[in-house]
Amino acid sequence: MGTPHQLLARAGQAVEARAREVAYGRELCLSAARALLDEVDAVPGAVPEAGLAEVTRVVAIAGSSRGGTSLLHQLLTDRPDTLSIAGEHTAIYKLNRLDRRRSDGSDGLDPEAEFDHARISRDFVARLGVGARHQESQLAGYPLQMARRLAVQWPLLRLGLDQVREAVATAVSRCGTAASAEALLRHTVHLLGADSPGLEIDRYDLPQRHRPGTGLLTPPNPYYCVEEPPFVVPTARRLPTPAEVAGLPLVIKSSVDAYRLPMLRRLFPNAEIRLVHLTRNPAASINGLVDGWLDQGFFSYDVSDRARLDIAGYSDRGEQTRRWWNFDIFPQWQQYTSAPLAEVCAQQWRAAHCGILADAASATDRVLTLRFEDVADPATRAATMARLHEFAGLPDRPLAELPVTMATAQPRRGRWRDRAAEVLPAAMAPDVLDVARRLGYPKDGAQWQ
Repeated sequence: MGTPHQLLARAGQAVEARAREVAYGRELCLSAARALLDEVDAVPGAVPEAGLAEVTRVVAIAGSSRGGTSLLHQLLTDRPDTLSIAGEHTAIYKLNRLDRRRSDGSDGLDPEAEFDHARISRDFVARLGVGARHQESQLAGYPLQMARRLAVQWPLLRLGLDQVREAVATAVSRCGTAASAEALLRHTVHLLGADSPGLEIDRYDLPQRHRPGTGLLTPPNPYYCVEEPPFVVPTARRLPTPAEVAGLPLVIKSSVDAYRLPMLRRLFPNAEIRLVHLTRNPAASINGLVDGWLDQGFFSYDVSDRARLDIAGYSDRGEQTRRWWNFDIFPQWQQYTSAPLAEVCAQQWRAAHCGILADAASATDRVLTLRFEDVADPATRAATMARLHEFAGLPDRPLAELPVTMATAQPRRGRWRDRAAEVLPAAMAPDVLDVARRLGYPKDGAQWQ
């Protein structure tokens, strides 16, 4: 067995070895992703002739994970008068190593953190699109957009651009040019999967995606997720012109921005930044987070270089659940590596809104606070969306119904009550209730939707 000193030394050596393994895996994924992205960028016309310094209008959406920000982002971007990236821009931070830089290993970022603005600008602008999510008229550029997504979703498969182009061309010929993005993705994945067995369609944000809810949970990549699952479905969208980059509002959303709002000034040095702070009552958000932790999606980081997770209700679902964190990593997260899952989720909700409340006024030019409940409720939706459109400088337009995006279950008002015995005690913690009060929610959880 050895002496206590020897046992401690061995434990320390094991931790150091694990840290080296995690760091090596991260660099392996990033270098593989960059190889395909560089191949795509080299294609003439693949990147708009503009940069983030030319952007003059930014509408940033911030809130807690599972708080409705993906839905709001989709509502503001599925229209011809805004610019956007499909999904979050978190993968761009990761590509440029703007993740887990702090000594605590959290998603926070020091305001003066160094980065290559030209590189991150190119990565960002190359992913911008204008108009509807999927446009038949833009299929010519679809192979490049597919390749960009696959590079960050499945970096270790080391796909080549010609390989992706051939698979997409075959998928389009079989499905037809009028096929949906989902149908084209399924065929493309099937074709590429013949030579790359690790490519799984169930990792995508599709309505039919298999969500086990029980059993072993495993990340899509063994070391590092550049894009965090569930993966965004690649679509054919028109690239913006330089004039559109300079003139149209850019709508962005990343869950980690809650902890790094001052970074937006450095990314968009010449833009007016308007922040939409989307709130949702803690019980509903915690319930959504619990759903996500127990889903095959939403893996964010292998944290075994710093801690071994023993989260009750999560870490009993396979070895990977003792290593992989889900969603954002808030400051002081290591204090909760042995807490019950609902408590971890409550702290994710609390910390995100605390970060936004602390920095919103100083880090942005204007702030609009909206309640997700008012977006979801048909009785208040029209008025709420009118406020949002006015704030964003966009013409108002009617909204018949809400799309379903990044959902683990069919949305239903008050769904958290099915798990009230687990969720409510975590939501009623004093520090969580204090933030709920600051956001305008009553202390009585019975009134929460």
